[in-house]
Amino acid sequence: MIYSTRNTPFLQSLLFSHEDFSPCLFREPSERELGFLQYYQGVQSLLTCDELHRLQRSHRRGRLGYDLLPILGIMLLKLHHQVRTVKGTLALLRENGNLKDMLGITRVPSEASVSRLSREVERIVDPSLLHERVIQAYTSSMDRLAIGHLSIDSTTIGAREKPIRTRAPEAKANEKRGRKAKGSLEEQQYRERQARLEQERIAYLQESFGESLARLEMRCSLTAKQNSKGKKQWFIGYKAHLATDDYGVPVSFAVTGAAVHDSKVAVPLMKKARKITDFLYVLLDKGYISPVINDYVDMIGRKAIIDRRAYKGVVADPLDPASQRRYAARTTVERTNSELKDGFLPDTIYKRGAHARYEIALAILLTTMKKVRNVLILYEQHKAHRVS
Repeated sequence: MIYSTRNTPFLQSLLFSHEDFSPCLFREPSERELGFLQYYQGVQSLLTCDELHRLQRSHRRGRLGYDLLPILGIMLLKLHHQVRTVKGTLALLRENGNLKDMLGITRVPSEASVSRLSREVERIVDPSLLHERVIQAYTSSMDRLAIGHLSIDSTTIGAREKPIRTRAPEAKANEKRGRKAKGSLEEQQYRERQARLEQERIAYLQESFGESLARLEMRCSLTAKQNSKGKKQWFIGYKAHLATDDYGVPVSFAVTGAAVHDSKVAVPLMKKARKITDFLYVLLDKGYISPVINDYVDMIGRKAIIDRRAYKGVVADPLDPASQRRYAARTTVERTNSELKDGFLPDTIYKRGAHARYEIALAILLTTMKKVRNVLILYEQHKAHRVS
């Protein structure tokens, strides 16, 4: 099939059909194997020449070593087939000659070798940087300077890891309620505290995405979530925060500890999204009610549509009809969260710490590539239909 979209090499690799790869393999490949090969080659096309050179390192002296590029492929294979452990991934690789041919290896490395070399891969390949390259190629190919709606949501990801102990909230200093006496020490302290908080708020709104993200707790933590029946469910692990466009493509993302509140990540996600593209409306659910979000949206001249919630038994006023129609587009981020967990992540992450967050970020990258490919195919079909 011939595609007419103005594509980068990365986008062209996503649009290859399965028939292009079949003659290169000894056995007739399955759809799942061809899907993995497509993602593997797509990730390679995102790497720079320097990154590829560092991954294709020569063997060391002594024992025969392994190139790092197949190790990256094994990490992608683990996510694509949703295998919990490296041991299970290597067992799958030993039984499947097609997968070994796709990775370009004749012998399967040991579990210890993969664990050791995967740390070198993590130092070379940054999933956040690759994700940014995907979105830049996606927006340039679609000729879209801005997106209509930026939908933000999070999803919890379980991990087999000991959570950190969250600090108890500090007790507030005993201070008198009500209006402070004019000219008193309490009034002076109150004004100084308010001025300091205002300066911190302004600095937070103007700082970069990386600085805002560094304020958050990244370690594995414990959180409670209310299910559809109104009961609390406890989770140990992490949270993946996504900001998607109208097609469900993640424009920006962040991975934090599960105890981090959703409202604290919304502003960093908007900052990261504005570096790559622009948006007009931000769609948020009830968990994102925060004055800081409203302050940032007002500062950049955009509009936030936040679902209302009842407070102390009082039902909130519903959104106006126009906002309700726009808010209906927020289901895209919920579907993307489902595709992330159902398509590229096991039910429990067995890695720990930064390695677990790296695996989640790599899964978000694969989800983004999948969503971009679907949008490009629909875009090409629409153009072909208009021409005909």
